[in-house]
Amino acid sequence: MGQIWLERLLRWNAKIQKLLVGRYARMDQLNNTLLKVSLILLLLNLFLPTSIAFWLAAALLLWINYRFFSKRIYPRSNENTRYMLKVQQLKKKFNFSKEKLKERKAYTYFKCPNCKQQLRAPKGKGKIKVTCSRCKEQFNKRV
Repeated sequence: MGQIWLERLLRWNAKIQKLLVGRYARMDQLNNTLLKVSLILLLLNLFLPTSIAFWLAAALLLWINYRFFSKRIYPRSNENTRYMLKVQQLKKKFNFSKEKLKERKAYTYFKCPNCKQQLRAPKGKGKIKVTCSRCKEQFNKRV
């Protein structure tokens, strides 16, 4: 009996592999994030009087399936790359804000009037002459 089930399982596995040939078939970072958001929306739907969260979760699950079974591999890969770049930018901004908050007593942060580069100077120095590291613009700043 165990041998029959093993053969059925192997046949089923072969059929699934045949289905996924030439498809994107990856649970990449974007799909994982969409899945987590849809699960959160489904849990949130339990506490909301309307079914908006349910329909948003269903739409996200459909989008995950579309991406997973898509035969257009390179566009799906590019979507994931763009998503990862956006996440990286958000993390960088968050870490910079965290650093600014941690060093707010020791440094003053300001922008270059020419190129808008973020600069910092130690507090309590009075009026100083600042040279922008990016565009080499020189200007006076009171810190």
